[in-house]
Amino acid sequence: MDKEILQRYVEGNVSPEEIITVVDWLDADESHVREFMALHKLNDISLLNQPDSKVDVQKKKKTITFRQIGYELAKIAAILILFWGGTKLYETTSVKENVIAYQTLYVPAGQRAELILPDSTHVWLNARSKLVYPISFGKDIRQVELNGEAYFDVTKNKEWPFIVRTCRSSVKVLGTSFNVCSYEGDALEQVTLEQGGVEVKHHDETYLLHPGEQFELDITNEEIEVKPVNVKLYTSWIDGMFRFHNMPLDLLTVKLERWYNVHFVFSNEVCKNYRFTGAIRKDVDFNEFIRLIERTTNVKFIINQKDIIIQEK
Repeated sequence: MDKEILQRYVEGNVSPEEIITVVDWLDADESHVREFMALHKLNDISLLNQPDSKVDVQKKKKTITFRQIGYELAKIAAILILFWGGTKLYETTSVKENVIAYQTLYVPAGQRAELILPDSTHVWLNARSKLVYPISFGKDIRQVELNGEAYFDVTKNKEWPFIVRTCRSSVKVLGTSFNVCSYEGDALEQVTLEQGGVEVKHHDETYLLHPGEQFELDITNEEIEVKPVNVKLYTSWIDGMFRFHNMPLDLLTVKLERWYNVHFVFSNEVCKNYRFTGAIRKDVDFNEFIRLIERTTNVKFIINQKDIIIQEK
């Protein structure tokens, strides 16, 4: 990786193409993450040694409140990759063009992160998720864009709607707690409501959710279902837990791939339909996890570096 690009990434002075390059490089190997964090630390130290006026300018450029979250047994600290997300033009009531600055937060495989948005809304981001948000919300609306999975605890304000946009739908709330799982490329999109109320809009249809309900969109068939669910099955990840109930292995392995940064290969279609029920902490060793699945289903795992082959016993 070009050191100059990394340095400009830390400083928030990169192009969209360079952002993608750096994110892919970070996701490829844990040693890259450690190298990045070492560079980030040096940059922070240099800022502390600058005159106050320069530090103030830098703070204005990157205004965000966040905490790093580690594995419960501290394998490595979660990495919050923060960069200047470019600008977006919009028209005001006076029909003048103004520039809004956006931040983008990306969480690599095997990590979780949480942050506080400018309106004090609390957000948790799951592995391989990206959240784009303005450094300051407009007067009429609060809007963010999500690719991945996030849990939102939205600061209540009836006069200031909060909207989460995915690549397929939009979720509108006034103040509530809910989970959105919408990875580009996944077969399902799910919005799970814990408290309050949300409106999910897909194309021209709007679906109102009540606490304990889930909006599920089957991307392949364009089928939508609103159903009651056990909310904990979809929100326990923010507490560092995997919880599965009768989940097919083809869906379960997608979640494991994002957390453990591995790749599963099914030897046949039958293996995809075996189901697993259980709860286990996310800091558990990968080998221990797959052995648990082997003990409770009729499949076995053959490890070939990062490729995990699934066969029937």
